[in-house]
Amino acid sequence: MRTGVVTNQWRLPVPASAGVFKTLPTVREKRFSILIASIFLLGTLILYCQALVTERFNNFIIFRTSWTHLVEHLPLYDLYPTAYFDYYLYHPSFPVLFLPFALLPVQVGLLLWMLFNSGLVLYAVHQLPATPKQKNIIGALVMLEVLNAVQSSQVNPAMVALMLLTVVNFERRNVRLAALFTCLCFFIKGYGAIVGILFLFYDQKQEYLKYCLIYGLIGTLLPLMVITPTELLQTYHDWFQLISSPEIKEDGSLFATIDAFRHLPYTASTVVDKIVMGIAFAGLILALFNTARAKDSRSRWLMAAYLLIWAVIFNQATEPPTYVIAVTGAVAILVMFSHKCVTILLLTILIFVTSLCPTDLVPKFINLIAVEYHLKSLPCLFVLLYIQSSLFFQSGKVKID
Repeated sequence: MRTGVVTNQWRLPVPASAGVFKTLPTVREKRFSILIASIFLLGTLILYCQALVTERFNNFIIFRTSWTHLVEHLPLYDLYPTAYFDYYLYHPSFPVLFLPFALLPVQVGLLLWMLFNSGLVLYAVHQLPATPKQKNIIGALVMLEVLNAVQSSQVNPAMVALMLLTVVNFERRNVRLAALFTCLCFFIKGYGAIVGILFLFYDQKQEYLKYCLIYGLIGTLLPLMVITPTELLQTYHDWFQLISSPEIKEDGSLFATIDAFRHLPYTASTVVDKIVMGIAFAGLILALFNTARAKDSRSRWLMAAYLLIWAVIFNQATEPPTYVIAVTGAVAILVMFSHKCVTILLLTILIFVTSLCPTDLVPKFINLIAVEYHLKSLPCLFVLLYIQSSLFFQSGKVKID
């Protein structure tokens, strides 16, 4: 099959160098793109004003104060109830990366932080190997999840943007940037680096690993700007101890959904949880194997979306704002590479159940059901299973790269 041929069954991807996705958008598409960007901007500004009025920007305070704690040689991973609630859960190097926002006055830093997160997602979406129309659709459909995460002053929008940019640069054979974005993901939230697994399906593996090693060493030692080597080792010890403890268990994962349907409190791991996790790892290995067999761009993008969803729904630390990662991956792959009927069905379920039902935009009784049973993860699971089956059948097809 020739590269770029569109069959009745699949809309097959074409390398960016072929120029298929470099066609200029129409005037209508430009206007729609400007409209989406304007809504992103307006929504972010409204949420910023709301945060100032309600003084609800705890995550930003956590990020900002982490730099102060680092400079003052205080433990990063202790509780500081007088400054903020919850634990600081991020990489020991993140306070240094956050420094540009931490040095600004709170109001200014918060505004730029929220704008940075929403803007970076839009930028990443427009780097996808999609038509201008598809990019606009993706941007519109992920908007609610992005703004939900921005409202919490979370880092998750920036995380999903960096994860997408990692894959984009893999596809462009720019392994230096792919390695940089992989490492940035890790130095914010460790699990974000899961997209780095995709290096297995590209050339220049050694060069990618070389740059990961370089960036990794630099990032790992970054806190030495302000603390001693002994303090750095203790900080890493504290971080590993915290992220592996039950203290950070949240109710946003698929495990919480399963426990809710079993009318059990989501407190400790059960035998069922361990079985589900075993199945999840088996599914992940199978998906990687089928991607390796397929050796085409579409399968690699399917695998990328699989990783974005998998890292969220099987993560005990998942919160509702984390779903911007899973939903962006799901929406992108459904819009770019799936059957039209499958796209409509799964996107409808995904947007309604995952993005709308947990909000006040639906009737109260629907919202209560969605919240009580933690339904946010289910549509993402459906998309994951769809990707799993697509990779399985795709691996037996004629290669297109």
